[in-house]
Amino acid sequence: MASRVVTTLCLVLAASVSQALAANIAGNYSGRYQCGDWNTVDLVIREEGAGKLSAVFTFPLQQGGGTGSYSMTGQYDERAGTFLLMPQRWTRRPPPGYQMVGMEGRYDPTTKRLTGKIGSFACRAFELAGEGGAPLSALPPGSSVTRGQAANSTLRVQPTVQGVEYWDASMEEAASGKRVLREAEPIDDVIEWLKRQNYSCVGSQHITWNADGTRGTAQDRVGTRETYVIECGGDCRELRYMPMTDANIYYLGRARPVPVIQMRNVAWAGGTVLQWVFTRPSGGPPPDIYVHHWNATGFNDTAGCKAPNSDNK
Repeated sequence: MASRVVTTLCLVLAASVSQALAANIAGNYSGRYQCGDWNTVDLVIREEGAGKLSAVFTFPLQQGGGTGSYSMTGQYDERAGTFLLMPQRWTRRPPPGYQMVGMEGRYDPTTKRLTGKIGSFACRAFELAGEGGAPLSALPPGSSVTRGQAANSTLRVQPTVQGVEYWDASMEEAASGKRVLREAEPIDDVIEWLKRQNYSCVGSQHITWNADGTRGTAQDRVGTRETYVIECGGDCRELRYMPMTDANIYYLGRARPVPVIQMRNVAWAGGTVLQWVFTRPSGGPPPDIYVHHWNATGFNDTAGCKAPNSDNK
């Protein structure tokens, strides 16, 4: 009997260790991402503990040979299998004509694949295979590829939906059926977080929808370093958003209870244009959406930056 108990315990421990190792996202990945044409990329991910990640994104340069590389930092939700990586700094002199981009996606421990969306309005999907995982399939005939990719038969095009899917903490609570007791609504939590960092409210843009309620837009501007917070009231399911700008974009993902996007203008003195585009399936009234603009000016004026009809005043 004792032998059977020990054997069972060993099997349980072995299964637990196997599952833990399988869910470990750290490793070396190779694959492709789409920014215009398809491009090859190598990605090295390290786990720093408590779900925190660091990474190095390396890609071939289209002219002159060589590679570009920059460091990234982010978060991994092992339970959901989702991750977010935001660019930090170039590991060497920045190559002219290139911008750092973020990555938001999912890790499949069975195939050791990373799939998702590049965090730039000009880019789309990525798909990478980890060491010892399932190799990627070939690109279909007629696909446009950059230098160094045509000879790589391990890459293929994946269809993708443009934009980032909207999420906030209240939607997760509704999906789980469990109401989380909180002293404030998600938007208030973010406002308090920004106030503690001495951020100030610049203003809010109200999204205007087209006739059938499937596409909404608003205009804004990126000065130097700006932070934008999205507040959605109504049915926000299947809502996607895309900031269209020349600025560098950093998504904070689910690190905050409502979407927070930071942008840095690197191209134009005096700022650059920003257009917000929201899309949703047809049917029913569109949600009421405000995009709140914050920056670190230091005078800490927080008047506004909340939907005027919000119940959490």
